[in-house]
This record gives sequence, structure tokens and C-alpha cells, in this order.
Amino acid sequence: MANSWSNRVKFIVRYMYDYDNNGVLDKNDFECLAVRNTIMEGNGGWDKDKYAKNKDVMINLWNQIADIADFDKNGEVDAEEFMGGVETACKGKSYDGLPEAFKFFIEGQFRTIDVDGDGSIGLEEFRLDCVSRMAYPTIEALDNAFKAIAEGGTLTLARYKELYAEFMSNPDEGCVAATCSTSPSAGLLSAASL
Repeated sequence: MANSWSNRVKFIVRYMYDYDNNGVLDKNDFECLAVRNTIMEGNGGWDKDKYAKNKDVMINLWNQIADIADFDKNGEVDAEEFMGGVETACKGKSYDGLPEAFKFFIEGQFRTIDVDGDGSIGLEEFRLDCVSRMAYPTIEALDNAFKAIAEGGTLTLARYKELYAEFMSNPDEGCVAATCSTSPSAGLLSAASL
């Protein structure tokens, strides 16, 4: 039950998109994520052009999420609405079948985790991303999660996309993305699986 699809989707809302921690998704979360991603991708530096692109991607993502999940049209998407929207738009689909804005977000998240820009996420980058989102009782929890999802000691963009799509769309509690100890962007784990 801890690795259930609904818990994984709630995890995405809480730890990935609800950036201002107000319990719902709204346009402000995605504007804040654009700033965050720009700074992370620039290793602390600021690039106005990159920000404009990130903001466009994030607002597009918000608009797509609102279109598929803001059922009461109040400008906010709570976890239950998000679950309903993701179920319709994503459940059972591979990465290629996800809405375009979700794919842009996933690729942007990868770039923010790939701190050294070498095209893959190493163990240290993985640890940094995980601890920036959640508390972990031991280093072994992080290292074991990384070993479960990495291939050849790294996490490539292709593997990250595959795992993120699986985490979000596969209802099977036994799928790799659901059973390892972190989520792609917060690792690749559902919070309850530690």
C-alpha cells in the first residue's frame, strides 16, 4: 500500500510540484519552479534567456495540469484532482505517451540534478537532490536506492525518463520505480517506502 499508485502521485504533488507548500498546486508553484530550475541549472548563476525558457515550460506545464485536473476551475489543483488528471492523461503510458509539458518538466528536473552537466546523474548528485527534498535516516538508504535504479553506476536521461514515467503511470506496486527508496527527482521513491 505504501508504494501504491495513488501514494506515488501524492508524493509528486507534495515533493515535486507544490513548491510553496500550501497544499495545492497553482500557477505560483510553477513560476517558483522556473526560478529554482534556472538557478540550479546555472549552478547558482542567473541566465535571463534560460529563465524565459524555463518559465515558458513551467507555465505551459501548469496550464496543461489545470486543463486536465482543475475540475472545479478555481485556479488550484489539490492532490485528489491531480490524481484524477494524471490517471486520465498518464496512467498506463510510457514516457513517449505523456503530455508534452510533463516531458519538458522531467527533462528539466534531470538537468537540475545533473549538477556537473555531464549528461548523467552520479551518486553524489543523486544524494544532493534527495536530501534537498526529504529527510533520510541513513546514507545507506540513499545509496541502496541509487544502486536499484542506476545502470553502470550512473543514471542517464533515458533511464531517468523511463523511471519517472513508470513512477507516475504504472499502477503496479512492484514496479522498479515504486519499490526503490526514492523518486526520480526526489530520488525515485515514494516517501513511504523508506
